[in-house]
Amino acid sequence: MTDSSLLWQLQPLQGQPRWLFGSMHIRDNRVYWYGEKLYPLIQQADVYVGEMELDDAAQIPFTQTYDLKKYLSAKAYEKMRKQLLKSFQLDIELYIHLHPLLAISAISQSQLAAEHQVSLDEHLWNFASSHEIQTQGLESYPEQVQILHSLDPVPLYKQLIKISRSPSSISQQTHKTLNWYMKGDIHQLYRMTKTSMHGLRKQIIYDRNRIMVNRILEFDEMKKYFIVVGAGHLSGKYGLIALLKQSQWKIRPIQLT
Repeated sequence: MTDSSLLWQLQPLQGQPRWLFGSMHIRDNRVYWYGEKLYPLIQQADVYVGEMELDDAAQIPFTQTYDLKKYLSAKAYEKMRKQLLKSFQLDIELYIHLHPLLAISAISQSQLAAEHQVSLDEHLWNFASSHEIQTQGLESYPEQVQILHSLDPVPLYKQLIKISRSPSSISQQTHKTLNWYMKGDIHQLYRMTKTSMHGLRKQIIYDRNRIMVNRILEFDEMKKYFIVVGAGHLSGKYGLIALLKQSQWKIRPIQLT
């Protein structure tokens, strides 16, 4: 695949055309630039589809399932906590009983600006709702929680330790990701996502891509859909673009310039 864009026009074998946009779950003002380009297309849609059903979303419940302090010695835990506080102003104490992926996500988020109250994907969802456009998710909130809790926390505990020892690495990775996103380079975004997931890529990327595509294929062919997913799901052999092409859909990149 050579075409690279965050926005794609989809033409099923029958029925109305659809739009597919790769978003990011960040609040940086730079990504909000895309919103102004997308508003007219969202307003043309009968249904706005987010990656997750946001209207049902809530905070992931506090749980004793995880315990970071049991994985580390008291000395190692305190050392890591001090390093994360110093480097990211994040107190890992708030995350000891939550899945470690949430802590890693918070650390990555801390490296970007947060000029807006909600992330770009949530902002687009709210825009559709405010214009009385039907909204739905490709995945439900319980499904995403189930996926999260299916991930082995131990490799991610190790990743947290690595981040605390080398804080510049995640900062560099986060800013590279944002730069690729602003360029619309979905192939680099996919490679970065795949690399960062290590042994979790099947659960987090590939399996979910197939589920999301199957649900897109089942949409009412008489309605226009504007679909938003994480940009890391678009590219790759098992990405949404490739899977939709396998279903004989016509796929066309739209450059946002």
